[in-house]
Amino acid sequence: MEGVFNMSHLARRNFLKNLMAASAAPFIPARMRAATETAAALRIFKLGAISDGFSDDFEEALKLMKGYGLEWVEIRHIWGRVYNTEASPEQIRQIRGLLDRYGFRVSVVSTALYKCTLPGTEPVGNHKDAYPYSEQMDLLKRAAERAHAWGTQTLRVFTFWRVAEPEKIAGRVAEELEKAAAVAREAGVRLAIEDEGSCNVGTGHELAQLLTSVKAPNVGANWDVGNPWFGDEVSFPSGYDVLPKDRIWHVHLKGIACEAPGKQCHDAFADQGSIDLVGQLRALRRDHYTGTMSLECEYHAPGMSHLQTTQRSMEGLLKVAAMAAA
Repeated sequence: MEGVFNMSHLARRNFLKNLMAASAAPFIPARMRAATETAAALRIFKLGAISDGFSDDFEEALKLMKGYGLEWVEIRHIWGRVYNTEASPEQIRQIRGLLDRYGFRVSVVSTALYKCTLPGTEPVGNHKDAYPYSEQMDLLKRAAERAHAWGTQTLRVFTFWRVAEPEKIAGRVAEELEKAAAVAREAGVRLAIEDEGSCNVGTGHELAQLLTSVKAPNVGANWDVGNPWFGDEVSFPSGYDVLPKDRIWHVHLKGIACEAPGKQCHDAFADQGSIDLVGQLRALRRDHYTGTMSLECEYHAPGMSHLQTTQRSMEGLLKVAAMAAA
């Protein structure tokens, strides 16, 4: 009986071992294939993320981002959710050292330039100026200093808090951007205007119209493919199609879910919702876009922390990028 038990026990153990190996076999190539596809996508697309989506601690954010194979980072808020334009000289040096240590390049320095009330206008929302109008050019100069320290020439900027009829002040907004462009040119940087629904340019069509008016060669677009949905526009293909492709210098990627453009819209994971991100990325490839891109995750998923939501969105975005790269 003892010999029979030992043989039976050994056979059972070998059976279970072989069963586990057979069950795992299909998944190992799948994981390897996914990693290969992600690596291929990251060779084609200069994909990164806004660092504070992962953590307000800049080093912790870089560590987490590195785990996805990313090499590009957009800097907005840093320690304590302070805008990077308030970074001290020591923090500026610290950020430069961390970029070198973890092997990252900066795509964009995100600023609050012109995220304020244009004098003489009445914004429709109850927005608080990040910085008053009188301080905007000093803000621009500080942003340029940080851009140079961190190895980029691109600043993300806005178009003042939105008024009831933005088209009536479009000329003034263009004049202000021309003024900022002159200061930026002197400082050796360029301005990428984001389409932001709380500001006077919130859709692709509005952004295209503004770029037609602003002739300064150092003014282009930070194309946010999610924001136009809140303004009744299908961002891709409708909004994207009208943009001057040679003036798109950075792209924000995110998930937005809507019943219809402008109706019951809310944030979503990057691989879910209403936006055809695969189509958008394929169109960028078709149009020979070689600029940078950032995941901007603002979704607050039920039962998940913001970090968990960002991680889930990044995983989804990498799958989208792999499909677009195939």
